[in-house]
Amino acid sequence: MAFAQAHLSNLSVPAAERQQALNRIHADPGVPKDATTSSFWLKEPHPQFAQKSSNSLPSEADVVIIGSGVTGASIARTLLQNRAKGSNSHPAVVMLEARDICSGATGRNGGHILETADEYAEFADMFGEAAARKILRFRLAHLREILGVAEEMGLTETAQTRKVQFLSAFFCDEEWKAAKERLGRFKEGMPEESKEWVAYEKDSIPEKIKLSRAAGVIAGPAGALWPYKFVTGVLSRLVSDYPSDFRVEDNTAVRAIQRGKGQGHEYTIETSRGTIHARHVIHCTNAHVGHLVPGLRGRIFPVRGQMSAQNPGEKFPLQATKHSWLFNYDRGFDYLTQLPSGQMMLGGGFARSESLGCADLGVPTDNEMSLAIDIHLSGALSAVFGRESWGRVQGEPIQAMWTGNMGFSADGLPWVGQLPGSVTHRTPDKNKPNVGAEWVCAAFCGEGMVQAWLSGKALATMLLKKDGQSGMDLSWFPEQLLVTEERIATAVLPQTVHDLPVQRQANL
Repeated sequence: MAFAQAHLSNLSVPAAERQQALNRIHADPGVPKDATTSSFWLKEPHPQFAQKSSNSLPSEADVVIIGSGVTGASIARTLLQNRAKGSNSHPAVVMLEARDICSGATGRNGGHILETADEYAEFADMFGEAAARKILRFRLAHLREILGVAEEMGLTETAQTRKVQFLSAFFCDEEWKAAKERLGRFKEGMPEESKEWVAYEKDSIPEKIKLSRAAGVIAGPAGALWPYKFVTGVLSRLVSDYPSDFRVEDNTAVRAIQRGKGQGHEYTIETSRGTIHARHVIHCTNAHVGHLVPGLRGRIFPVRGQMSAQNPGEKFPLQATKHSWLFNYDRGFDYLTQLPSGQMMLGGGFARSESLGCADLGVPTDNEMSLAIDIHLSGALSAVFGRESWGRVQGEPIQAMWTGNMGFSADGLPWVGQLPGSVTHRTPDKNKPNVGAEWVCAAFCGEGMVQAWLSGKALATMLLKKDGQSGMDLSWFPEQLLVTEERIATAVLPQTVHDLPVQRQANL
């Protein structure tokens, strides 16, 4: 059962509260609001993007990308590196951001490149073994891809990109048993890819990893990074390498999109700073995509998550380049990385929030926090690692606490591809089928670091192919993530809780 359905059908939560969440999911998410919580990741603005845009907005472009997170950065890089030369539009690619650059979900996430492979069994049951292997290879490839891009662009040290071993700890015997079964299916179905995965029963958990309270631990390859510094580093390099072809415009909220009013360009994009005409428009707004693409409401929707930056206990050894963590409880989970400077970047607590998480479904703002999650995150680390192993915290325990909006989908998969008029409500000109298009790359369901970068690369490749670029391979991209009319018709949440299946357990 997909994430939202499991929460919305939980009979432990009053029907009225679940209905309120469902109403938010089907509502217009709007544009990101100026008022926000302060993300630790954003405390050191990139010098190139620290000042608000002062230059006039370009009047036209080949492609307008709405959103400046990891998805938009990947799309821009792929387009600029592969586009055919000779376009009359300069700049060729313009990126628009409603607030500061990379201040949305990417600048607020966990900085965790984590694929546990838990989903392999679920994908195999849904789509078959071959499709499950393809989806997992796509997700697993992000670790190698992101670390490789960081090295290629000289960002490894700046963005603190590093490979680690994840430790997925289970504190409930029943959940541990189910996890071992999922791991067994993954190893059987993908023996080569799963070689680095190991399981530790309670009595065999190494003492040095400080998880003696767990029922069991699964370990495997993962990565960690400073997401804001990675994305702004990529964008800064692209601006430098393509000064005539790439512009990044912050504090430029898109208010409306119209079709067929440009001179030689199919789209007119009305923004808070003026109007720009473009051949292609790409929606990388994730949780906010339903604002400009109304037909995706109820199919893609916001979910508010909460993160913290904490000082470690004095007895806890520095493991920033060795490990990252996932803590699985009888209800819900937390995720953790450690910076080389020692800070513990802990997020999660969703199922501990008001209405067992329903209060955060459909919430498109990041200017408030859950008191219940704050309490949970503030005390979780000394409990899971053990107070004797954790020790006293020197200085202020909590350095920062903030929220962010993730984009989730009704079927639990990203949406990547060209948008039809049935969802944009902007009817294509049948006499001009190849003029341009609207595209979407969104709904990474809280797992953007193992889905967004290569989804962006795939989306840019689709656009280039539509524009006649040859030799662009997409055989590696899972078809289940594509935008189709069939998916539009079926992958949508109902309007009322009475039309949802019943979920009596609260193990979410």
